[in-house]
Amino acid sequence: MTQTATPRVPAVPPGRAEPAVSAGSAQRRQRWTGLALVFPALLIVGGVYLYPMITTLVYAVSSIDIATYTIESFVGFDNFARVIGSAAFVPTLVRTLYFGLLVVVVTLVPSLAIALVLNERFWGRTFVRLVVLLPWAVPPVVGGVLWGQMFQPEFGFINKIMGAVGLPADTIWLGDPTLALHALVVAESWRWIPFATLFLLAGLQTIPTSTLEASQVDGAGAWQRLRHITMPQLMPTVLPVMIFLFVWAMKTFDVIFVLTRGGPGGATTTLNYMVYEEGFETFRFGNAAAIAWLLTLVTVLVIGLLALVRKMLSASRGES
Repeated sequence: MTQTATPRVPAVPPGRAEPAVSAGSAQRRQRWTGLALVFPALLIVGGVYLYPMITTLVYAVSSIDIATYTIESFVGFDNFARVIGSAAFVPTLVRTLYFGLLVVVVTLVPSLAIALVLNERFWGRTFVRLVVLLPWAVPPVVGGVLWGQMFQPEFGFINKIMGAVGLPADTIWLGDPTLALHALVVAESWRWIPFATLFLLAGLQTIPTSTLEASQVDGAGAWQRLRHITMPQLMPTVLPVMIFLFVWAMKTFDVIFVLTRGGPGGATTTLNYMVYEEGFETFRFGNAAAIAWLLTLVTVLVIGLLALVRKMLSASRGES
C-alpha cells in the first residue's frame, strides 16, 4: 500500500514573527484612499461655497473700486457700521424675521394637514401624492409669474374667487404694503409645501400604528390622538423642517424680484433683497457684502435658538 508523503512546512525560527500588515497601517491607507475619492467633490464645494464666502468677507471689510472691481483699502467694520446705522436696516431686519417666521407657520400648518390625510389609506392616494409634489417642480421664477397673474387686480384668479363669494373683488394685492408682504408669504409657502409635506409624511409613517390603535381602543378621539401621541412623536421631524424652511425663507429672492421688486416703498424688501439692491443697483459692494454676513449671522442665531428648543423638548421626553 502506497502512502502519500505529507509536505513539510518549514518551521519559523524562534524569535522571528511572520510578516503582517499592522492595523494602523491599514487604517491609514483606507483614510488616504477615502480622501482621494472625495477630493474632487471637496474642490467643487470649495469653489462653489468657500471661495465666494471668503471673497464676500474680504469685500465686507474693504473699500471696492467699482470701476475695476478691485480692493482699494481695508476699512475694518466701517461697512457694517454704515449698514447698521442706516434708517432702513432695522425695519428691514424686523421685516425679514417676520417674513421668515410667517413662511414657516403658513407652510407647516397646511403641510401637516395634507400629510395627515396622505397617511391614511384611500383610493387614489398615489395620484394625490403626485399632485401635491407638483409645485416643488415649478421653477421659482415661473411660480412668481403665475402668482403675479393670480394677484392681478382686474382679471386675477384670486379677485374673481372673492367676487364670486361676495367679497371685494378689486383688491390691489401687490400695491398695498401690508397685503404685498403677505402675498409674498403665500407664494413662497406654496412653493415649499410639497417639501414639508414629504418630510412630515415620512415622520408620520415612523409612528407605530399599534400605539394609535391602542389609544383609540381606550377611547381617545382624533384630536386627543393628534395632540398627545402624533405631535410629540413628530416633533423630531417638525423642528428640522422648521429650520430648513426658515433658512430658505431668509434666502428668498426670486419671488420678491418677480412680484414686487422690493416695493411698494420698500415694504417687501428683505435683507437678502437688500444685498441685491446695494450690490447690483447702487454698486456699493462693501455694503452688500456686510449685509450678506449680517443676514448669515441672524440666520445662524435663529437656527441655534430652534436647535435649543429641540434639545429642551428631547430632554423633557427623556431622550439623549
